[in-house]
Amino acid sequence: MYKKDYIDLLRQFADSLINSQFPSLGGGLFCSSCKVIHGRCIDAIYGLSIAYKTFKDEKYLDAIRGLLDYSKNLICDDGGIYNDLQTDWRYTTVFYVIDIVETLNSCKDILPRDIVSRLEGGVKIHSKWLFNNLDENSYTNINYPANNVLALFLSSSYLGNKEYLSKASYLADYVLKHISTNNLLFGEGKPHSAVTERGCYAIDIGYNLEETLPALSKYAYLSKNEGMLSKLYEVSLAHLEFILPDGAIDNSFSCRNYKWTYYGSRTCDGIIPMCFIFGKRNPLFYEAAKRNTRLIRECTHDGYLYGGPMYFRHLEKPCIHQTFEHLNSIAYAVDHLEEIPINNQEVALFSDLEYNKYYPEFDSYRIGNKNYLLDITCYDNNISYSGHASGATLSMLYSRKDGPLIMGSVGEYQLTEPTNMQVPLKLKTHRPLLPRIEVKENRKIYSSCYYTKVKKLGGLHFGCGLMSRDGEFLANSQFDIEYVISDDRVIIKINNLRIDSPLLFPLISGEVKINKGKLKKKEEIFFLTPGFIATEYEIEKENESIEIEVK
Repeated sequence: MYKKDYIDLLRQFADSLINSQFPSLGGGLFCSSCKVIHGRCIDAIYGLSIAYKTFKDEKYLDAIRGLLDYSKNLICDDGGIYNDLQTDWRYTTVFYVIDIVETLNSCKDILPRDIVSRLEGGVKIHSKWLFNNLDENSYTNINYPANNVLALFLSSSYLGNKEYLSKASYLADYVLKHISTNNLLFGEGKPHSAVTERGCYAIDIGYNLEETLPALSKYAYLSKNEGMLSKLYEVSLAHLEFILPDGAIDNSFSCRNYKWTYYGSRTCDGIIPMCFIFGKRNPLFYEAAKRNTRLIRECTHDGYLYGGPMYFRHLEKPCIHQTFEHLNSIAYAVDHLEEIPINNQEVALFSDLEYNKYYPEFDSYRIGNKNYLLDITCYDNNISYSGHASGATLSMLYSRKDGPLIMGSVGEYQLTEPTNMQVPLKLKTHRPLLPRIEVKENRKIYSSCYYTKVKKLGGLHFGCGLMSRDGEFLANSQFDIEYVISDDRVIIKINNLRIDSPLLFPLISGEVKINKGKLKKKEEIFFLTPGFIATEYEIEKENESIEIEVK
């Protein structure tokens, strides 16, 4: 990944957003996929400003003015900003404040006075709302108070308000109390410190890497808080364990992966700021940024960032949310290019190595041998809301040679955040990518991937069953599953399966050999999260057993 590649992506993203902006729609950016204007399109002001700074083309100024005009539809009389015109959620005000203060800090001297004046007026009224309304007691996940640390610090520095500075410091201390023994940030649920029956915390690796840690890292770096910066370095380094060899973020088990885009999340900016800040200490961070950006480039077509690697091939339209949010991360890279070295030599990431690790924070096993990486998860945090995998599910299988084989996310697609999620048009083949056994009774799905009462029988051998998303157990659905992992294959053994239901096994690439059981049918499917086409194998049991090999 060369410096010119960041500049090229900046131009592509900025120009595609301009092509989505229509004066007849008040200056907002129209999403051709969702057929709406996503309110957070106003977050693109920073990225468009850096585009103007880089390319000196006044079309970017016109686009900024259009977004400022559209923002009038979202701004309330108390200074809060609606996430969208279809929702009353206003805590995303925090991201807009970060966006416009960073714009002023970087581009004030080159932007026209009319734009500067409007941005400065926004800082005053919106930061006041944040000071009064967003803290550790607000009904938000921890990413919001974490981002308010940065928003209030930036506002304090720009406005000279010492109260904001004090609250930023207080919130920073609060957020850093939510670090697990494996240095993972938790709190992506409510309450932030809640512990589940299986001893798990609310953790979303994608949100941490793309939003929370970049904001906290910026704060610690800009405030010259060396103690906090050292701690965040350790925490950020621990999160790099979840960057896959192709630059993807392994979010297959996380509590908010219903918005997983393989390279990140639909509504987050990206990992680059964190990686650039800590790359000075450890080249692993530059390597992670390079690979992740390379993946983002591969998911970009006609200037738009698609929600996954196979959206374009599947003829899914790109939701514009990914483009205008990740524009900011790319813009940050361009604005700080002088700080990064040109490095053509690849550095080994954690996922490039062999490993065998158990994470009690989300009750999951992550294994990497000579040829395969895989996740087996029993995570039980708030499944009724998010629908992520549990039940000793093989949520991820990655081939070092061929890339993704299995990339699961949720057991069924629901609009958990309606204005922030795409809807599928090809409903007949839109099906989850999680391997699972499931039964439909009385319009309710009972699935092995929702089962939270897993018993560990030794090694990678588990006692499982079927549950609904809201935690109702299906009687007499117990079975056991064992994973046998070698350098050339993964064997899955299911025994004591009494219910009459097949194994659904979606495979993105590779092949399946059936040792026990019978193939009923196979069909090509697609799932929006994290955006892959797969072949779904439907395998019936034989004498209460199923055994398959994957390679």
